[in-house]
Amino acid sequence: MKQRTSHLGRRFPRLAAGCLSVLGTTAFAASLTVTVENLEENRGRMHVVIYDDANWMAPDPAKFAAAKSVDLSERKDDGPLVTEVEVEPGEYAVFAYHDLNSNNKFDRNFMRIPEEPFAFSGPFKRLQKPQFKDFMFVVGQDGAAISLVLLK
Repeated sequence: MKQRTSHLGRRFPRLAAGCLSVLGTTAFAASLTVTVENLEENRGRMHVVIYDDANWMAPDPAKFAAAKSVDLSERKDDGPLVTEVEVEPGEYAVFAYHDLNSNNKFDRNFMRIPEEPFAFSGPFKRLQKPQFKDFMFVVGQDGAAISLVLLK
């Protein structure tokens, strides 16, 4: 007499392997804490964009290493904004801007001069094109914390 095995019994090894592979990829995510200082108004949105070297300043959101948008209209305090973003350990640079009119764009005038407050994850020289290496920091497996100061 032939012994019957259930459907689940035959598929369990594949199911378990699939779950372990998914868990294996998310187990290496690290928390990046971003503190944004010099925030003068609690209106609009704060956009924090994390880039890797290959996609530095790419306008396409699909190429961001990570991103977070925070609605500031619900904030009650006037202190710095603190937000967390999950990223894989690696080298990153951050660009953040305060979208005062909530149009989801970094507004500039006809001379391409910013009209909204912004910050990078390192010192910014106004007359030079931002380079990844100038703003790069490392996120380890234990995570990292950075502080940004908005420029007007």
